[in-house]
Amino acid sequence: MQRLLYLIQKEFRQIRRVKAYIGIIFVMPFVQLLILGFAITIDVKNLPLVIVDEDHSSASRRMIEAFSKTDLFDYKGVAPSSKNVVELLDENKVRVAIIIPIHFERDLKKGKKPLVQVLVDGVDGNSAGIAMAYVNQTAMLLQKDWLKGYSGEQMKAKLIEIVPRMWYNPNLESKYNIVPGILAVLITMITAFLTAMNLVREKEIGTLEQLMVTPIKSWEMILGKILPFLVIAIMLLIVGVFAAGIVFNIWVKGSYLLLFVMTIVFSMSTLGLGIFASTMANTQQQAMFIAYFFSIFALLLSGFFIPIENMPSWVQTITYLNPLRYFIVIIREIYLKGSGFIHLWKEALAMAVFGGVMIILASLRLRKRL
Repeated sequence: MQRLLYLIQKEFRQIRRVKAYIGIIFVMPFVQLLILGFAITIDVKNLPLVIVDEDHSSASRRMIEAFSKTDLFDYKGVAPSSKNVVELLDENKVRVAIIIPIHFERDLKKGKKPLVQVLVDGVDGNSAGIAMAYVNQTAMLLQKDWLKGYSGEQMKAKLIEIVPRMWYNPNLESKYNIVPGILAVLITMITAFLTAMNLVREKEIGTLEQLMVTPIKSWEMILGKILPFLVIAIMLLIVGVFAAGIVFNIWVKGSYLLLFVMTIVFSMSTLGLGIFASTMANTQQQAMFIAYFFSIFALLLSGFFIPIENMPSWVQTITYLNPLRYFIVIIREIYLKGSGFIHLWKEALAMAVFGGVMIILASLRLRKRL
């Protein structure tokens, strides 16, 4: 135990000597969370919109007014014809176009259902779907306003009114989903990179070989390498939690203790990845590249950017081998829902298994390499 404590002290002294590590641990997470938290968003706002009015009636002007006043769209004015609309879509000057047909007001007063054409730029499927939802939402509000002036059979045309209520994120702001995910990604990348670079650096300067000729056992050396970086992972988490709270006003709704414990369990996988990468590299640049290679796959298959449900079935199967997939779920559940261990034990068990296997494999390869 005394030898292990000496190793841990040595690691902290070595980390302190490398000035770049101080910036990586304390400054980089705050800056990255600040920039990425604002930059990465799935909210769709201010969609450029143009309207073609072929009816020139009071009803068509009322529809134009409804769409021009909402903050969901960036109203660009009335286009002279549908031909101009196609040109605007081709030139990427507008994303949505609404064409009000002739006899729109007449059909409306007769109780008919006039057809209004909506053209949406479908290059970005996600934005196109949200744009159509915005159009339908505005049209429903406009229809309710129109129906106030009618009675009898025309009132029967009123559609069923659905009143949605969103839990955990009432305003559907993407930052509540993105920011905790960014925190998980930062812990993954930084701990894996630091571990890989630290070990390779020792090989480059020759101190690792000096350790191997001492009475230190292999498991003591592995723990001596891992435990300091577990502390760094917790420090990263603390910096990230305060940054998310101060900048974005997103605070943990669940247990901080549970969040810290889950972070330690998850970090075993990333630290094992760092040790594994260091055994395959001879220089720090090679170690960074190998760690990046594995980390980018973990990121893309974690469900952070793309929902796992939207991936092909065979890719979804591969994601079960990705510990970041489980940590993304855990950190979002604790942050937004305040979920307890009883709801997260399956993900915790999967991370513990992956972490244990990764540490064992990395240790065996390190022993063989040395």
